[in-house]
Amino acid sequence: MSSELIMAVDIGTTNVKLTLFDLEGRKVFHFERKCTEDVSDGRHEIDPEKWWTAFVRGVHSVDEKLKTRIRAICTSSQGPTIVLVNERGQLVGRAIGWLDDRGKQHMAFLKSQGLDEQTASATAKLIELKKALEGKAYLLQPSDFLIFKLTGRIVNATFRQYGYSPWYSEVLERFDLSQTFMIPELVEPSNVVGRVQRDVARRLDLTTDVIVVAGAPDFAAALVGTNTLKPGIVCDRAGTSEGITLCSELEVRASGLITTPFFIEPFWKVSGLLTTSGKAIEWMTNRVARFRNLRDLSLSEIGRPTGVIFLPHLAGERSPYWNPNLRGILFGLGLDVNAKTLIVSAAEGVAFAVKHIVESMRQAGAKIETVRTTGGQASNDLWNQIKADVLGMNVEVTRPDAELLGCAILAISCLTGESFVEVAERLVKVKKRFKPDPEKHVAYEKLYKIYLELHERNLDLFDRLGS
Repeated sequence: MSSELIMAVDIGTTNVKLTLFDLEGRKVFHFERKCTEDVSDGRHEIDPEKWWTAFVRGVHSVDEKLKTRIRAICTSSQGPTIVLVNERGQLVGRAIGWLDDRGKQHMAFLKSQGLDEQTASATAKLIELKKALEGKAYLLQPSDFLIFKLTGRIVNATFRQYGYSPWYSEVLERFDLSQTFMIPELVEPSNVVGRVQRDVARRLDLTTDVIVVAGAPDFAAALVGTNTLKPGIVCDRAGTSEGITLCSELEVRASGLITTPFFIEPFWKVSGLLTTSGKAIEWMTNRVARFRNLRDLSLSEIGRPTGVIFLPHLAGERSPYWNPNLRGILFGLGLDVNAKTLIVSAAEGVAFAVKHIVESMRQAGAKIETVRTTGGQASNDLWNQIKADVLGMNVEVTRPDAELLGCAILAISCLTGESFVEVAERLVKVKKRFKPDPEKHVAYEKLYKIYLELHERNLDLFDRLGS
């Protein structure tokens, strides 16, 4: 068993990633292919076959000797993204991305009916999709679609606790959607879905005994991959967008945050979601500052704080405002501001947004001891140090590809019979720790108050602009 390999796959908003891990969590191969959505008039769509094509190319890039050692495939994906498949297993239209704004006119009503913001957002899209859909269709996430292509089974691969799926039968029934949309059979993470179909295995040059193990949504896989499985740890999963998730002993609730049961009893999951974080940096580097990127700046190259306050809400914002009308602001510009200043101010603005969520958790009574970060931002020392200085907390880095490692851990659990909690405890290590600079933290605290006030003073103007 020691020579066996796990194939972990993550379908992100921007990239499809495929990584091979050995049973000790060591990475032996990595493939990444850009696979972006088509965006027009607030609609974010993609042909799901693009994900499959990227996956196939990734598998064909694997060395033949490594390929013979692959024992299991486990998948994760961004969301909630809607992939529709009819009863004959045929795709129905294009996938609808989580940034898509159709149905937003239903959000206020759905939230007034007690739905949390994330469930309301997915339900609002379904209300609109129903109008154009003929017949019935299964609701899949991108990773479920990949599982279907591999095994031929239509499943809902996620944890059974509330908060890990964007749709629920009781919600569909309540809003007259159950005659149009079907939720597939649930298969919980680390359980076997089935073997790769023979014809698919031949096309991919895989052995016929490769199994497909149920993964989890990317944020949940990242919790496993960072070992955020005990109280007091916040997982900051930072990519195109950003999810901040706390494992809490207490059932704390704060306005704009989502509290649901953790997938490990008796804990609770408290989450906040940012719409554009890495995307805001990309926008700033490519369209405004015309600088290469944040990676090209060193910790000592530019003075911090910059004194320029950036609101990173370039496509509305989720937590804690859940307001599609919010937009970005650059406040405090002067003649001495240059491209480097703007890039760093964008990172500071994202860190302020993270702090807003973390402070909301604390004010609600949650205990937070440390932050573990993962995703593309986690590989950038400057960004990690900015977050530590803004938060006034240690920021720990385990590895930037935690959702992929999380998938590997779930598959290893399946193969070895260990619980995934035991596997995570064994394999996840803190590789780097960023400690806050006390003087910079004091300075950032003053700017953070201005950041919050900028929101409050401009809320009515955002709404007027949006209308």
